[in-house]
Amino acid sequence: MPAYIDQSLKQFHLHVSNLPADINAQHITDVFQDFGIITKLYLKRRISKHSSISLPNPFVILVFERRESIDKIMSERPFFISDHQLFVRRCLPITRRYPYEIHLNTNKILVRIPRENHDEILPCDKIIMDYLKAAGGEILRLERFEEQTILVEFDDYDPVDICCLSRPHFIKNQLIEIEKCRDEEQARRRAQFRQKSHFVSLKVSSMLTASDVDIQPCNIISPTPTLNINEQVAKLRLTYDEMNNRLENEHEQLISSLKTEWEQIAKERIRLQRLTLDYKQEYDRLIEDNRHLKKLFSECL
Repeated sequence: MPAYIDQSLKQFHLHVSNLPADINAQHITDVFQDFGIITKLYLKRRISKHSSISLPNPFVILVFERRESIDKIMSERPFFISDHQLFVRRCLPITRRYPYEIHLNTNKILVRIPRENHDEILPCDKIIMDYLKAAGGEILRLERFEEQTILVEFDDYDPVDICCLSRPHFIKNQLIEIEKCRDEEQARRRAQFRQKSHFVSLKVSSMLTASDVDIQPCNIISPTPTLNINEQVAKLRLTYDEMNNRLENEHEQLISSLKTEWEQIAKERIRLQRLTLDYKQEYDRLIEDNRHLKKLFSECL
């Protein structure tokens, strides 16, 4: 497996959450500075930059000079600050093909054949397991849904992040896609549907081929030209594959657009909540000022 590179930032980032409410940059530096040089530290403690409202669970992003620093931190887990067990993970780049992965923590991956290479099949289970050993961790389960999709479950979420950061993947010079598994049952149903569709396509092909044998003698007698059945089967197969790939791409694009729309709605909701809290604080302050002014007015009288 190739050494991973954060393609978006060209540095090595670590995300740390579940921090105490009173955390500061010095506390975080004291915990992680022994693992390597921290070039940048982004601590998020408030809802917005100019808001006085604090987050109930602050988080921080640390930038290190070397990949080995993050590898060592992940191997030394867990970490604690003031009885809070920190949740530490690698930062993934935001990609158009896998926009959901940066927000998803899981110990399962899907090993698949790329859609454009629909005629290929995955290598045997042992070759895949040997390849994935480089990501670290222990493989608890490997389940082959069908010849083009395999589910792999690790004992931890970090090997999954390493696989995502190590793209592209080549096993025995064969291009393989590896992505986080959001829903195991949905992935299994999708693989079963693809397998049934492939079986139906092969059955139709065999039936048409058998019919071609019966039609061949008639072609000698009939003066009218007949179409080559094999060419028709090839065209039908190509049309089916194109439609299947197009529908899969449209499905993923729809999911991605719905995910983006949901994130925008969530951001708008958070913004409105911030405004509500800010207005409430301002209202309480004005009420208090009003009481104070009334008191001063009464004393002056």
